[in-house]
Amino acid sequence: MSEVLAESVKSLPETPDSELDRINLIWGLVVGEEIGCRSRVTEIAQDTLFVEVKGPEWVPVLRSLEWKILAKMNKMLDSKGFMEIMVRQAEGIPINSSKPLKISTPSSHNQSMDKQTVEKHLKSIPDRELRERLARLGGKLRFVSLAWVSVFVLANCATAPSSSTSTHTQAIPVNVSDERPSMTLGSSKTSYAVKRIQTLQKKYPKKNYRDPRAYFHYLKAYKYEREGDFDEAARRYALVVQFDPTRENLHTHLVSLYLRTGQFERALEAGENAISRFPNNVRVRMIMGDILSSQGKYQEASDHYKKVMEVEPTNARAYLLAGYNQRALKQYENARELFHRATLVEPANPLGYHYLGSALARTGEMESAEEKFKKSLTLRPSFIEARENLASVLELQKKYPEAMEQYKIILKLKPDDKKINEHIKRFSFLDDAQSSDNVQMPEVPPFKPGEANIHTQIGIIFYEQAVYLEAVDEFRLALANEEDRELRLVIAKIYELFGRMDKAITEVEAYRKDGPDGESVDVLLNLARLYGLNKEMKKSINLLKKAAVMDPNNDRLYHALALAHMSLNENAEAYKNINKAIELNNKKDTYYFEQGALLERLGEFDKAIDSMKQTLEINPHHSNAHNFIGYIYATKGKDLDKALSHLEQALDIQPRNGYFLDSLGWIYHKKGEPQQALTHIKKAMVYAQPDPVLYDHLGDVYFSMENVTEARKAWKTSLALTLKKLEDPSGEIPDPDKLREKIRKADQLMLQSF
Repeated sequence: MSEVLAESVKSLPETPDSELDRINLIWGLVVGEEIGCRSRVTEIAQDTLFVEVKGPEWVPVLRSLEWKILAKMNKMLDSKGFMEIMVRQAEGIPINSSKPLKISTPSSHNQSMDKQTVEKHLKSIPDRELRERLARLGGKLRFVSLAWVSVFVLANCATAPSSSTSTHTQAIPVNVSDERPSMTLGSSKTSYAVKRIQTLQKKYPKKNYRDPRAYFHYLKAYKYEREGDFDEAARRYALVVQFDPTRENLHTHLVSLYLRTGQFERALEAGENAISRFPNNVRVRMIMGDILSSQGKYQEASDHYKKVMEVEPTNARAYLLAGYNQRALKQYENARELFHRATLVEPANPLGYHYLGSALARTGEMESAEEKFKKSLTLRPSFIEARENLASVLELQKKYPEAMEQYKIILKLKPDDKKINEHIKRFSFLDDAQSSDNVQMPEVPPFKPGEANIHTQIGIIFYEQAVYLEAVDEFRLALANEEDRELRLVIAKIYELFGRMDKAITEVEAYRKDGPDGESVDVLLNLARLYGLNKEMKKSINLLKKAAVMDPNNDRLYHALALAHMSLNENAEAYKNINKAIELNNKKDTYYFEQGALLERLGEFDKAIDSMKQTLEINPHHSNAHNFIGYIYATKGKDLDKALSHLEQALDIQPRNGYFLDSLGWIYHKKGEPQQALTHIKKAMVYAQPDPVLYDHLGDVYFSMENVTEARKAWKTSLALTLKKLEDPSGEIPDPDKLREKIRKADQLMLQSF
């Protein structure tokens, strides 16, 4: 952080006093909060920095950090010139030393004289740990490196001004933003670096000094954006723009983030601010035009689109949206011309041909419209709206067989579409017809294709191309006027892909509240799944229970409830629900497998094996069921040959499954074949993540081979992994007390061997 901030002040005027100002700013960045507020560079001479410091207790600090400070200073200044630091006390009192070179230290006489002063200064330090360490070590001529915790945070001085402090070393007050004084740049206008920049700006008003707070918030914003927290990223970018309003790209990004998070009014406000500075910013004008158009402010939107087309005549999106906007204004000729220009600018874009075809059909030019729709479908065969329009145009031209062909394709893409099914019926009698010219059509209203919002169309194309964030931007615009509510579910899916389950939940919850279908079983099931992924299992269970009341014969809901209760180790409830799922559907091997796993947890091993056998009756290739039976047999120490047979079948299906190999090794251990056991367990560790059960088994095998040292190592590792896994338990884990007992016995045996 300090290196980034140092870049903001490299272009200082080449005068001696300004060079000293720059050195002092870098000094503050390097030494951090506590030292920076109590010291200053007073002179530069060849390879030496002359520094004034407030309080003798800081001398050992500077001495211990001298080479680190010099290395950091030289790096930030792109220099190798500074080789030593000489120190004088503030208030003009020299610090005595038998050697005038290098950093001086107080004599014993001065130390005793300044004892009260030292204690006074120590009391002013807010960091208790630092204060205690200084009090303990300050009288000695050595010091352990500290105070570097602040080197990557711009220093604020946390102490009140002292009457004895010189002008340059006077403490700078901080703003209080929460319970304690701020230690960060972004929340204090009086940080050390900011004060220095403000001083330089007043002294050299023609120079363009960057506010360090902009860098601070930029790095924060970048972090949040990478994590998918676009709301917090937008908040940070707003601060970046506030502190550095001259960067066009920052304004653009802020407006884009407001759009992405659905904060349209803020986007418009930020956009106006950006346009006032950068009137030819195409991206900002497009966003403002899109938002205004979605709000029904078509004329204002048109002004922005017009400016974009002037600045960037090859922007196909501008022509498309401008045409769409003109159509909303019922300026059909203008719309048609704009759509035509969109096809010329970007001939590979299916949307241009689609909307041009719609404009031609409106004016009765059916053959030309047919041509454009076919061209659109050539570029994007899955474009349902274009295919519906093509079918309608063919029907209006009485090209019934061709229309029938298009309707059948649409029906394959949307099998539950009632509107299309109705029109399929009216053409059913044409199957055997040789010609449609003499066919008497029934009295059925002509097909009127629907049309999705243009932003939905653009967003779908982005989504199909896996350009997800741009898709979110378009979907937000489509949602602005309450169109296509289902798009919230698509946005939720995108957030899920980015690992932001909390944001996905927000979108699904909004969909759930917006309409009557929000309480459907499918929505509740999806929402319950997301809460589960977000580790909010109680909420997940409540939603699943609600869904089960709505659809009591849905076996999937009871299976999901069983898994949710299992994750909370509520095994009795889980067992009740899995039994209900099996009662409703006894043909799913997965249900019997989960039942067996639950029975094993409940200590019903024989019943667990019966459930696994039922799993294998339905699916003989269920490798996990084979592994489960073999492992249970091995754990009980019986039917080991059967256990071996099951594990061999499991490994035939998944030969590189580390847990299957561990089970096989455990069977050999139970059979009294430790070398075979060791071979398979070691192989298991190649294919499996570090697991406490594997290391526990490894320790047991080594112990059976009388290799106590290796057994103890394995058990220690197992215990460490077990304790870590206790924080977030999933799957089988050993008993930590039993592991400790094994380690204790190993220790005793090792002591006896000595």
